[in-house]
Formats: sequence, structure tokens, C-alpha cells
Amino acid sequence: MPDPTPPTPAGPDPADPRPTGAASGPELPDAATGDNAPDQTTPDPDSPLRTPGAPELPEAAVGEGAVDRVIEGHTYDGIREYDNPMPGWWVALFWAGIVFAPVYMLGVHVFDWIDDYGDDYAEAGRQLEEARALYAATGPSFKTDPGALAEYASDAEMAAAGEADFAAICAACHGQQGEGVIGPNLTDEYWVHGADPEQVWTSIAEGFPTKGMPPMQDQLGEQERAQVMAYVYSLQGTDPPGAKAPEGELVVM
Repeated sequence: MPDPTPPTPAGPDPADPRPTGAASGPELPDAATGDNAPDQTTPDPDSPLRTPGAPELPEAAVGEGAVDRVIEGHTYDGIREYDNPMPGWWVALFWAGIVFAPVYMLGVHVFDWIDDYGDDYAEAGRQLEEARALYAATGPSFKTDPGALAEYASDAEMAAAGEADFAAICAACHGQQGEGVIGPNLTDEYWVHGADPEQVWTSIAEGFPTKGMPPMQDQLGEQERAQVMAYVYSLQGTDPPGAKAPEGELVVM
């Protein structure tokens, strides 16, 4: 006589990768080593990570080799995710950056080993000023425009620099103190050939050969002529003894 007691249902199979309660379907094979093996380069068509019934996975991609390692459980629809190490040069730069960061921070903010932006800016400004000074001293030209000549005319340093050339070249006709000998008195407010800086500059450079004053442009450079011009202006109002009588037109400066 048959046993009326129904058979006890068996529990879930621990080796079955399908979740508990999943619908029945084709049995999956035991876990293959393909997707988990360190030396795998071609996905295993029988891998339990495949969708049952899906087409076979493609062969190894171009560039894959024996050193490529597929991350366990990271093969989907033929796309493999590798767990390959980074290149040695990249790892070296990474660690070098980690080591350098605290050294740089301490050097800038604590021990002042490394110049910060303010230091670099100040140094660049200093170098720029040095370059400007060098160019001004050795530049290809000396400014002789009206504005520059007007500035030289009232420059005490320019006047002091022109005294020696005046004494050596001009004093024979205008006197050691500008009082006038053969040439006119340079200390009063009367001017024979104009009192503007451009006119005085031109008078010194070109001279007046018909009156016995030779041009100075062949004897003195532009800067030296500007210094002599400044010295002539510095003589105004000095009223030296034995000054010659006024000549030319009165110019109130």
C-alpha cells in the first residue's frame, strides 16, 4: 500500500548560483576558472557569469596577453574589466608627488626654503628695474625731444655734469662764470638767439660760424650738449663781477 505522506521538499542547493526562489531554467555549470583565473585572457564561454542562452563571448581582444587579469565577477556581455597594475613610471610619479607635497608646503610656509609668489614677483620687479637702468645707460639713443630738453634745462645733476665741458670749450668766449667776453653775457635775462631749451640746444649744436662760434655737435655728444645747456640755464641770475652789458631780447623765464 503506497505511503500517503508527501515527500519532504529538498532545501536549496548551496552550489546553485541562482538566488533562492528564482524561476526554474537551464542548469548552470559549475563555476569555471576562466573569469576568476589570474592568467585568463579569453572569457570562458561556459562561465556562470554569462546569461544563459546568450551567444558565446568573443575571442581575446587585440592587445590582450598573458599578463592581463580579469577582475573576478567583472565580465559582462563580452566586456572584460582588468586588474592590471599601473605602469611603473606612473606609480613612481605618484609616490614622488606624495613625498614632495609636504616638503614643498614646509619649504614655502614654515622654513622659507622655497620662494612664494610674492618673492618671485619682487625678484622679477628688481630684474626689470635693472634692465631699464642698463638700457638707459647704454641705450642706442639719447632723448632730445622738446619735452626731454625742457626737463634737462632744470636738472641740477645735468648742470653739474656740464660745468667741465663749459669751462673747457665755452669759457674762452663767454667767461668762466658766463659773464661774457667775446660772446654775450649768459647770466642776465637777455638772449640773442632765443631762450627756449630747443633754441639753446640748437645754438650749442650748430653754433654761429659767421660770428665766430663753432658748432659743438662734432666735439660733444647729445648728452654732453644737454649737460652744457643745463649749465647755461643754471647761470641765470648769478650776476658775476665784470658782467658784460646785455645783448639781444629780454626774456622773462
